[in-house]
Amino acid sequence: MSIVALFFLAVILLVVVAVMMTDKGSRIKEFFRFAMTGLDSGFSLPQILMLGRIGKTAGVEDLTSLFWSVAALDSCISQIVQFTKSTGTENDPQNQKILTQLYDYRTKIELDQSQKKHGLDSTRDIAVGQRVRILLRGTGLFSSKVIRNGPRHLVLEFPMGTRVSGSAVEWVNKKISVYFWRHDDAGYVFDTAVVPDPTGSGNAVLYLAHSYMLVRSQKRRSIRVKCSIYAQLYIIRPGDPIDTALEPEPGMKCLLEDLSEDGAMILIGGKAEKGMKIKLQFMLRDVLIVMGGVIKAVDFNHDTNQSRIHFESEELNSRMRNAILTFVYNVLPEEQKEELDAIRLSEEDGIIEAESAEPEQPRNSGDIPEIDGLEPLPDLPDFAEKP
Repeated sequence: MSIVALFFLAVILLVVVAVMMTDKGSRIKEFFRFAMTGLDSGFSLPQILMLGRIGKTAGVEDLTSLFWSVAALDSCISQIVQFTKSTGTENDPQNQKILTQLYDYRTKIELDQSQKKHGLDSTRDIAVGQRVRILLRGTGLFSSKVIRNGPRHLVLEFPMGTRVSGSAVEWVNKKISVYFWRHDDAGYVFDTAVVPDPTGSGNAVLYLAHSYMLVRSQKRRSIRVKCSIYAQLYIIRPGDPIDTALEPEPGMKCLLEDLSEDGAMILIGGKAEKGMKIKLQFMLRDVLIVMGGVIKAVDFNHDTNQSRIHFESEELNSRMRNAILTFVYNVLPEEQKEELDAIRLSEEDGIIEAESAEPEQPRNSGDIPEIDGLEPLPDLPDFAEKP
């Protein structure tokens, strides 16, 4: 190679190095890292480019976090849902395809994280020092920290609000949702009530009733969430195939108590049998959902003459499946913004805690949990009386 060629090559290399040291060069490196991470995660280049544009619109600072952060994915999915709703393109096959892939990837991330170690079974296992986010619906989002975990109550420091001051809220007897991220585990949320100070000391703390109903990603193929949705139930005759055709006539009223894209927990009147084929029909937001499948298990309560059905659905079409996943992951924009913020902020709390000293270990308690605030089950028609 001639001296002139070597000189020009050296100049080109110096120019490249100089460019890479500028802000523009940093952006090129970040994009290259983002693209390579996306390709390693199974996304095509056009999908990665679209995901990058949506991530920037959603305000995601580190775009590569879209491939490992549940909160970042939620922000991105929310932008897609908002765009398709505003443009009337919810049923566009390409939009449904990218939503399906994002939801599948989100489920994989959350399940992978949940299976790293055994999760919490009760609020009694929450460590002292754990950062939490408190959602008081209709009022706002607050930050706090666990300062004591006693046998009867979980005690938090007085909350600080993002929009409303904690001192402006009359906390006692309020129903709240508490979000937190457990280091090396997963995110959790539980519903509870603020109870009066049993000591009467008047200290600026909150006493929460303990709960055994911590919701997290479960070791299964899908993620389920608690809900309360009335639906129509139809019995499929033995020998008939399971279908998801729209039923024009009303069926039997039932109540969905949890929901995922592959099943539900259903409350009915009367007694059902394992192995029966049924079909559910209900509205979820503005989408009609029709799920056909099989009863996998039945829990019958003789006192109330009601059954809880463990229902497994056959595969849904993309539109219905994505509508259920949008509900499950609660990523609809604006109206669920505070819950999305609570999940995102609790995840950020987890990062902060991981960089600091480990919190002290929780105290164990063998006390029987208090059960209060239970609401009566709704009246439902008798399942057995349906011809």
